[in-house]
Amino acid sequence: MNRRGLLRSALAAASACPASPPAPEPPAAHPVYAGDPLNLFVVVEGGDHHVSIVDGDTFTPIFRFPSRFALHGGPKFTPDGRYVFFSSRDGWVTKFDLWTLKVTAEIRAGINSRNIALSKDGRHVAVANYLPDSLVILSAGDLSVERIFDVADASGKASRVSAVYQAPPRDSFIAALKDAPEIWEISTAPGDLFRLRRVALSTPLDDFFFDPAYRDVLGAHRDGDKALVVDLDSGREIATVPLPGLPHLGSGISWLRDGRRVMATPHLKDGRISVIDTTDWKVIAEIPTAGPGYFLRSHQDSPFAWADSSLSPQHRDEIQIIDKQALKVVRILKPAPGKTTAHVEFDRSGKHALVSVMDKDGALIVYDADTFQEIKRLPMSKPIGKYNVYNKITFSEGTSH
Repeated sequence: MNRRGLLRSALAAASACPASPPAPEPPAAHPVYAGDPLNLFVVVEGGDHHVSIVDGDTFTPIFRFPSRFALHGGPKFTPDGRYVFFSSRDGWVTKFDLWTLKVTAEIRAGINSRNIALSKDGRHVAVANYLPDSLVILSAGDLSVERIFDVADASGKASRVSAVYQAPPRDSFIAALKDAPEIWEISTAPGDLFRLRRVALSTPLDDFFFDPAYRDVLGAHRDGDKALVVDLDSGREIATVPLPGLPHLGSGISWLRDGRRVMATPHLKDGRISVIDTTDWKVIAEIPTAGPGYFLRSHQDSPFAWADSSLSPQHRDEIQIIDKQALKVVRILKPAPGKTTAHVEFDRSGKHALVSVMDKDGALIVYDADTFQEIKRLPMSKPIGKYNVYNKITFSEGTSH
């Protein structure tokens, strides 16, 4: 069976055997709970495959519901913050209404999926697949299939899709190809819908960081020791950045320092944070940490960035607080000694930072982001990620996009 046949079979099987019928999308004038719907946290609990909705003002759980097995990749929100979309490793895409607290649509769009992206206007969902090699475009309304791209390079060689991203200023999706030296840009503009543009590269790139204008993309390959900077307007490689230690560019963040825009990225093999000037793409600092980690997070109104060392056997329980101007660690926290802690996310105001204790009997810990004092601790089952609605829909510079 060819790749398109594999995907069609998955879609047919999903339609024939849904886990539960989706609820009809009800009209609603306001949320069914009190509180700011834009300051909610959507918490993915990997320990028992549930999602919790938490009020970001009171840090009180509002609702909890079962999710698909092994959700992965950050959930994506419609521009108004009302709906959130989840994807699972085995290809399920779920749409959830954050006002009525109900699942409104669900479909299987792949067999082994990596992540999803939502278009600038909130009308289209892109699904990146390893198996079959494909990029699937769904209608955000009912998750019906709009387009299936069988992914291959210009010569016809098939490739897996590592990830897909929204590029709002460009009104497009940007896709990373795992096995081909190309970047794909797919238009989501109404007059040019789903037009494919190929950007040829010298090597495949499967992890990206975008500058705020989404003109330049910094990309790396999992097996490499450097990153490439690609000007998406011209389609040319414009710089090479030495970054050994497997940078996790998808978790990179940016901020202004001395009037210049810098970006920083953690590494999956080395205990350090690399800081890069995005004007000339030079590494200006290497900040030592207690060990390699996945995530780096901040907020535009906070002077600090928070980094984990969750991949270190000895220091997986430490969170490093970094002064974004001095470029040095100024505080180390141990939220739960001996337990893996990671994935910090700020609330809408930037006054609080939430940290995950990633155990089956774990917790979500709320800190004062200025004093680093613990405010509250919510029991959770391995909360692998939590996502603030407002920060995500406004593309806060302190969080991943």
